[in-house]
Amino acid sequence: MANIQELDMHTTRNSRLRQKTPFSNHSGSQSLFPDSASDWSPAWSYLHKAIIVIVMGSLMSAAGGLLFLLRSSGQTEASHSMASACLSIGLMFVVLGLVWIPVLKEKQRRKQWSQGV
Repeated sequence: MANIQELDMHTTRNSRLRQKTPFSNHSGSQSLFPDSASDWSPAWSYLHKAIIVIVMGSLMSAAGGLLFLLRSSGQTEASHSMASACLSIGLMFVVLGLVWIPVLKEKQRRKQWSQGV
C-alpha cells in the first residue's frame, strides 16, 4: 500500500515539474527546443543525413586516394586492395548522398503540397 502512495506522490510531483517547463506542449515526445524554436527550421535541415553521407564518403575516398598514392610511391606497406576498397566505398557513399538529395527534396515538396502551403 505504501508503494502505491509513494508512486502516486512521485507521479504528481513529476506532472507538476512538467507543467513548469517550456516543453510542456510536447505530448509524449521530448525535444531540446521549445515549440517556438522547433517551428522554425532552415530550408536545408531535412538534407542533413544526405550531407553527412556525402562528407563521410568524401573523407573515405580521400583516404583511399592517399593510401593509393603512398603505396605507389613506396612510402607505406598498405595493401593495394585496402586503398581500392576505401576509394570505391567512399565513392559509393558520395553517389548515394547525391542521389538521396533529389529524393528528399521531392519528399519535402510533396509534404508541403499536401499541407497546402
